[in-house]
Amino acid sequence: MQPAAQLPGDRPSNPIRESVRVLGVYLRARILIAALLTLLYAFGFAIARVPLWPVVAVIGGLSSFVPSIGALVPLVLAVASIALVQWNLAHVLLALGVWTFIQLLEAFFITPRLLSRPLGLRALPVFLALLAGSLFFGPVGVLLAVPVLAVGLVFWRALANKQ
Repeated sequence: MQPAAQLPGDRPSNPIRESVRVLGVYLRARILIAALLTLLYAFGFAIARVPLWPVVAVIGGLSSFVPSIGALVPLVLAVASIALVQWNLAHVLLALGVWTFIQLLEAFFITPRLLSRPLGLRALPVFLALLAGSLFFGPVGVLLAVPVLAVGLVFWRALANKQ
């Protein structure tokens, strides 16, 4: 693959400045994803008649910052609140359906649109980075895998453009 030709007046990009920009994009996308999930949980759990749905929604949105385990928090809270206030199997199943729909929406639509494409990442490298991060560094590795991959890609592109 040949590097793109520079136009007159173009300055070569600074990889450190580009890394800061990419990390800013990542952080803004994670915050927007958490806000969207909070709204979706609030709407869905209100329809499912989950007791304390505003609290469950806010905690569920905030827990989305924690990869893997964070997605289970709103489900556990919703089922626990239903069990504590008034056990109703229909409400539990409805809450489970809402949670499943929101998880699918987030995994296949929200996150790819807001995170993968702006960072220029593909699904397979992200999956492999998450797998390696979890194997070698546990929960911290999962949390840092995507930003490290994005910054690594910036430096890789900078090296490829210099040759």
